[in-house]
Amino acid sequence: MDEQNFNRRQLLGGLAAAAGSAGLLGLTASNTAKSAEMPTPDMGPSQAPPITDVRDKVAYITGGSSGIGLGIAQALHEAGAKVILGNYDDKQFTEALKVFPANDPRVKTMVHDVMDRDAWERKADEIEKLFGPVNILVNNAGVGVMSGVVAGSMKDWDWAMGVNFWGPLYGVRTFVPRMLAGKQGSHIVTTSSTDGVLLGTAGIYAVTKLAVTGLMEQMRHDLRATNIGTSNLVPGMTATNIGRSESYRPDTLKNEAPPAAAGAPRPAGMRFNIPAAPADVSPLWSRPQTPLTAGRLVVNAIINNDMWIFPAPEYRVGVQARCDAMLESMVDYQPMPEHIAAGHDRYYRTPIYVQEAAHRRATRKRVIKDV
Repeated sequence: MDEQNFNRRQLLGGLAAAAGSAGLLGLTASNTAKSAEMPTPDMGPSQAPPITDVRDKVAYITGGSSGIGLGIAQALHEAGAKVILGNYDDKQFTEALKVFPANDPRVKTMVHDVMDRDAWERKADEIEKLFGPVNILVNNAGVGVMSGVVAGSMKDWDWAMGVNFWGPLYGVRTFVPRMLAGKQGSHIVTTSSTDGVLLGTAGIYAVTKLAVTGLMEQMRHDLRATNIGTSNLVPGMTATNIGRSESYRPDTLKNEAPPAAAGAPRPAGMRFNIPAAPADVSPLWSRPQTPLTAGRLVVNAIINNDMWIFPAPEYRVGVQARCDAMLESMVDYQPMPEHIAAGHDRYYRTPIYVQEAAHRRATRKRVIKDV
């Protein structure tokens, strides 16, 4: 990350200063003292990166014809991967292919409805005929159903869960067995959302993204001793077409009347009324962020096998507030009785969180193009 641009924007620095007395960016002094009574156990190293170079790897990206999916495809392609752009229909492929060299043999397209469970195995077979076994699966297809939990219709729920959650689940269940059998270094990335870790304004969409976040955390645990790495992409404000999702809704899942919104309406087409970033500001700090910047962060996460990818760190205060609310809701900490204290590491439930924190501290300095 460009330290000069990081400091220039001073987003986190300003937030940290403002929140210091309230403990928004860290545990309060009393909580820190209490936590220190139970030292963090040594959980060993995190899973080593199964892929350290994406060159010549085969990557399948659902929802790959625009937005974040296309940005990830671009970033993978510029790093040498072979990419297949999947999409619900073929309407955007002509425009999407313009970002790649003409007739590039490392780029293919595929019409794929991720809600069609039976189609996944067929699509996997088709990809293998084109390029060989998939090394990198990017579950990126998503729809922005912002209806309220109760105000939204069951058709809203069926569509949103079908694309945002069941699609990634079908992808995992299709490709994990193939990746394990192939014994090659492999990786799965799934696109969640800031709404998947901070609820409040996106209704059904947020619930589906919270579900997919949980899916990828469980997959991290399940696959941590295999040849498959996993990453959970949590983008913030990014230039995408998700606001036009309604134009892709299947006829069988269309509402007879417009659904009620969950909260404040979002601009159509995800167009944001935000001034353009100054020329000397890193693309990391442009809002909305470009999909290519997010894509380059994804490629870097793959070769480092990062559990989380947060392209928009300004949401740190919200994430900390959510975690603080959980901690403050627990009964006051007291040292465990000696007869059970020796096994306190089991209360972590899984080693992945301790391992990931250590991994990220050890690999903090990264070199990522334009970031």
